[in-house]
Amino acid sequence: MRLTATAATLPPAVAAALADPAQGERSELDVDGIHWPIISWGNPAAPPILLVHGVTSNAGIWWRIGPALAAADRRVIAVDMPGHGRTAKAPRSHRVADTAGELAAFVRAAGIDRPDLAIVGHSWGAMVSAHLPAAGLRPRTIVLLDPPYLTLARLEALTKEPDEREYATVEEAIAAVRAANPSWSDGDVAAKAQALTEFDPQLVLDVLLKNGDWDGGMAALRDPKARDVDVWLIRGEWSTGGFIPDSKVPSIERQLGADHVITIAGGTHSPQRTHPEATAFAILTAFQGA
Repeated sequence: MRLTATAATLPPAVAAALADPAQGERSELDVDGIHWPIISWGNPAAPPILLVHGVTSNAGIWWRIGPALAAADRRVIAVDMPGHGRTAKAPRSHRVADTAGELAAFVRAAGIDRPDLAIVGHSWGAMVSAHLPAAGLRPRTIVLLDPPYLTLARLEALTKEPDEREYATVEEAIAAVRAANPSWSDGDVAAKAQALTEFDPQLVLDVLLKNGDWDGGMAALRDPKARDVDVWLIRGEWSTGGFIPDSKVPSIERQLGADHVITIAGGTHSPQRTHPEATAFAILTAFQGA
């Protein structure tokens, strides 16, 4: 399906949270030698959602989507992934499957490994999320937000983008992100800029260049352990900057079900930044269809 949405499309509480997002509560959790900084929103007793960011980002990139989903009566938790944000820059594996195992351990330690757990992963975070069932974690719903379906050559080109490299100061990063993304809000520019001063550059290079071609996580989801996990894919359009070529969509629809693949009209690789209303509506659609 090809989706468009405005604030009027959303439940009033969700639209209000997008327009005036709460900052969220910061906390930390150490699990098996990994330090996990956390931002959370919503009622701790509500069904949990885990938000998983992509490379060169951090938990702060969910500054609007997090509180919006919490307004739909959910407990929302966003984490800084290993080598990103406020985590320690200790050596970590670049393998997506290994990172999925680490994330699964976090979910169990955080007490959110519940039958009603939902996970939303963006980009690399979506790839990691797709590997969670094989790592022994079976959420009720996994939402993959524009997981890259790109060749290694295209991934290598990404490493040269001005808004995907390390910066010494937030001010310098803000200038670069703003120049590369003139349509982004000030909040999205600030969140990405902060993340670009924090990540481990070598880990990011290894993640992008040592995992071969990326397939949107589809091979991982063919693992028998992923059988019957409800998986949805939300994508931007290839012509407007999405990372899933149109030619790959039919095979994804055959695997996940055509009704489980949502294309955000005019969407980019980061539709939560450029189309937050449509992204929130698409995620809520996935949850309601689970």
